[in-house]
Formats: sequence, structure tokens, C-alpha cells
Amino acid sequence: MVIYMKKIRFFAIVFILYIIGCTHNYEPVISSIVAEPNPVAAGDLVSLKCNASDDDASSTLKDEELTYEWYAASGEIVLGESLDIASWTAPTQAGYYSITCKVTDQYSGSDIETINVEVQ
Repeated sequence: MVIYMKKIRFFAIVFILYIIGCTHNYEPVISSIVAEPNPVAAGDLVSLKCNASDDDASSTLKDEELTYEWYAASGEIVLGESLDIASWTAPTQAGYYSITCKVTDQYSGSDIETINVEVQ
């Protein structure tokens, strides 16, 4: 009976280690941010799209949901129908402006990318 219990405990530990080993989280990767049009006229609207993926196909964490956060120091950002799409209203002064997108998965893996948009 003691040997039987030790075997069960051994297999339970091996199973737990297997599950832990299969749950490695790959961080999301932003491949690009697209801003259309770029350059843009002062005060006009720019459509933004953040292209990101999360390569957890070899993990039990696959099919993670990604969240997107958009940042701009100037102008106004409005989220689109899906979080990977947004619109930015350009400021009224000409210049170069940075727009940043942060993509996060449900296990706190993240990537950040910035695009510069010229306002004319």
C-alpha cells in the first residue's frame, strides 16, 4: 500500500510539472501600426490599426485575448469597434506627433510600439 501511494504521488508531481511546463506564456508582438492618411491636414482624422499577434500555439494558453491601449500626448484618440482600431484627431498645429499602442495578453505579457504622424 505504501509503494502504491508513493507511485500515485510521483505521477501527480510529474503531471503537475508537465502542466506547468506547458503553460509558458509568449508575449504578444506588434508587427506594425498603420496610420492613414500620413501625412494629415491639421485638425483632420487619422485611422489607426495595430497589427499584433500572440504566438501561444505551442502552449495550453493559446487563444489568449489581447487588449489594446492607445496613447497620444496631443490630439484626441477615439476607440473603434474593436480595440485594435482607433481614430486620432490631429492637432491644429503642424508638426510630427507620436501615437503609441500597448498590447497586453491576459497573463501580463505586453509589447509597445509607436508611430509618428506628420500634421501639415
